[in-house]
Amino acid sequence: MKTGFLYGILANSKTRVRCVFCGVYIPKANKCIEQHVNGFKHKENIEQMSENGISFNDDILYCKACKVNLGEEESVQKHTDGDNHANWMAAMEDLADGEFIALDAYLAADKDADEVRCEACDITIVCSLHGLEEHVNGFSHRTNVAEKLKPLNGIFPVDNDDEVWCKICDAYIDNTVQSILEHIDDDPQHVSWFDEIEPLIQDQDITIDEFLSNPDEDRAICNKCNVQLPCDAQNIEDHINSETHLGHIVIYDS
Repeated sequence: MKTGFLYGILANSKTRVRCVFCGVYIPKANKCIEQHVNGFKHKENIEQMSENGISFNDDILYCKACKVNLGEEESVQKHTDGDNHANWMAAMEDLADGEFIALDAYLAADKDADEVRCEACDITIVCSLHGLEEHVNGFSHRTNVAEKLKPLNGIFPVDNDDEVWCKICDAYIDNTVQSILEHIDDDPQHVSWFDEIEPLIQDQDITIDEFLSNPDEDRAICNKCNVQLPCDAQNIEDHINSETHLGHIVIYDS
């Protein structure tokens, strides 16, 4: 019988068991339990636990985000839909977005792990709203984020240390953290280039990493066709609509 920790199934009475994750009662029969634990909703709740910092230890659900034990009748979905949890998640995700903060790894880790990793700064910090806000707004972090983003955005040093060069826009930018980040986030030409290119290459096995990280590279690579092509929206669009590329796409019957 598939009961116990892995599936969140606990004995409740002589005739039924309780699924802690889903907050439902199930007849105490192998077939009923098998059907439940293999069902979509049960599997979805297990996935939601990992994504929301909810763990199951000693027959108790614990939310590390809210730092509370869930009540006996409180399912995973009921808790994650609640205002307190949803507000915490929204605030943390907003702070971590684009900051190289490994929030997903923190939420999926053991409940006693109270630190989150900043990949830009290569350090761990206590995971709290105040601590994360203080860190991401610090000068050292902003500097490290700018350095991380340069090779992802075609930005390179030049002989003049006062400036950097944006390959995408063919423009020179003041070599300051603020100027670099503002250019990446707000420059219309820079943003427009990515808005055009990224939807085109999605799911097409076309990479532009070398183009962005190498100042002398002017081509994208189509791994499906094993060819290089000029790295601009028109040439990429022409290629993905070509017979050569379409001939390499395998369509699976549903």
